[in-house]
Amino acid sequence: MNYYAGVDIGGTKTAVGLFDEKAEHLRLVTMPTCAQEGCLNLTRRIGEAWREILKQSGLSADQIMAAGVASPGPLDLKNGRIVYIPTMGFRDEPLVELLEQGLNLPVYLQNDTNAAALCEARVGGGKGCQSVVYITVSTGVGCGIVVDGHIQDGACDAAGELGHLCTERNGRPCACGKNGCLEQYASGTSIAAIASERLGKTVSAKQVFEAVRKGAPAETKVVEQAADHLGYAIAAVYQLLDPEVIVLGGSVTRDSDVLLPMVKAALDRYLQAVPGRVPRLTISPFDGEQVIRGAVWFARESQCDDKSNSL
Repeated sequence: MNYYAGVDIGGTKTAVGLFDEKAEHLRLVTMPTCAQEGCLNLTRRIGEAWREILKQSGLSADQIMAAGVASPGPLDLKNGRIVYIPTMGFRDEPLVELLEQGLNLPVYLQNDTNAAALCEARVGGGKGCQSVVYITVSTGVGCGIVVDGHIQDGACDAAGELGHLCTERNGRPCACGKNGCLEQYASGTSIAAIASERLGKTVSAKQVFEAVRKGAPAETKVVEQAADHLGYAIAAVYQLLDPEVIVLGGSVTRDSDVLLPMVKAALDRYLQAVPGRVPRLTISPFDGEQVIRGAVWFARESQCDDKSNSL
């Protein structure tokens, strides 16, 4: 059997693991990203963690085929570089080069949400479908698109930036420099911020959803607003791509019992009725692991494509 390394780089935590051909992890460790210490330091620590995992596994280095790496973006996938990750301060970093040196493996890099979408298409909420859109609603809002079994990166590796779709003209300012972006209304961060402003005290998104379950009117209006923006954006995705399924994931979807009915109602308000089309929204069966598993799927399939093209 062949084996793979998987790496999921996050803003606060980074995961490194050993995976089999079905992208099931055999060993997995997480560590603080410590972004303030720089990208070079992070890749060094990833290499150290991988060597310890390999040592404990009893496998030889030649049994490991490649490494799949998922990272926030924007990324330059062709050249294996981080363009700029505002939340981490990483700019113009040769990520693939650094990791190939640290892991001593071929490295295949993909955007984290795209990797998650690939996992959902292979073994998750979109299994068996040819067109799958994965939307993560968490600290921000991200989107990955898989069509005919392949990730859609876009001409500038920027496909799926749904969180920065303007859903409110002249709306709340966003870190991207624009105003009215979806993630300023529908993310967990924004739900907490808006509720805190209206209530005059600091509350978390989790507390907001708990209050909604108890019938609190102010918190309910905040979540209804978030669901309205999210339903509007999902309608735009359906109008453009007409996917077989949209899978929702991320920390906010843990409160899907409250959020999902509101999102579906908003989608009904905004989506054109097409004969025979029944929009399918589902919640991811995974709780975060779809990113690293998707990175491994991507590495495995990319390596197979490379070998086929070289024949």
